[in-house]
Amino acid sequence: MSLLDIKLHKPQSVREALDLLGELEDARLVAGGTDLLVDIKQGLVTTKNLVSLQDVQSLKGIWEEEGKIHVGAMVTPNDIQSDSLISQHMYALSEAARSMAATQIRSMATIGGNIASAVPSADMPPPLIAADASVVLECGTSREVGLVEFFTGVRETVCGAGEVLVSVWIPIPPARTGSSYQKFTLREANALAVVGVASQISLLGEKIERANIVLGAVAPTPVLALKASELLCGQIPSESLFDEAASLAAQAAKPISDIRGSAWYRKELIPILTRRSLEVAWERAQERS
Repeated sequence: MSLLDIKLHKPQSVREALDLLGELEDARLVAGGTDLLVDIKQGLVTTKNLVSLQDVQSLKGIWEEEGKIHVGAMVTPNDIQSDSLISQHMYALSEAARSMAATQIRSMATIGGNIASAVPSADMPPPLIAADASVVLECGTSREVGLVEFFTGVRETVCGAGEVLVSVWIPIPPARTGSSYQKFTLREANALAVVGVASQISLLGEKIERANIVLGAVAPTPVLALKASELLCGQIPSESLFDEAASLAAQAAKPISDIRGSAWYRKELIPILTRRSLEVAWERAQERS
């Protein structure tokens, strides 16, 4: 099927988009289209109707409300990397946005699409999970789902038929919190992660009060390395502590071999990137004190 055979619909609201999904035969949502349109051209996806969210203004914008940063599903990586609220409280997300593909792609792709596509190498989910973010899904009524629970497999999520991901909520972290996203790629032009690691550290006095380490591109879904994260809590940061946490993080991964790297290669990269992300997150937490 050619793209010329597909009818494009442009609703003005989420409600209108939901109605179209229910009425049209074989309809799919499209946000930026940077993943979906490629899949259609390659014959991986077939559809008769595309429901575009480009004109739904309520899905755009970044703002602070009730102790959370709200990010509309149609916000682009370029929007994120230039937003002062994100860079102030969630610098790892800015790093992830900046690392994505080329400028043209970053101006079209969306945070909602990057999450909902559930591709293991996606850059946005690891730093968001490290920040305890959640997503809001709407289908007549709204429900909030923790992002760590959102992914169920490769290109599979808890999002039900007819549901639309409308926003991402990120709790504003304590003052002495730092985050970092470290990523290894084979070439800058493509910039798909071979391995990605996000860390977030909150300090209380000299000790780590809370920490999250999240791995990307090393399992069917993003991996919250619980044992490694829990090891850090209540400890004074040190090189040996970060080395131990990095080794534990590698044990939580289930990498595969593909065109970008072998499972062995990914296993070798995980502790290196984890240690680097922890060191940078710790430095940033200290600077914020």
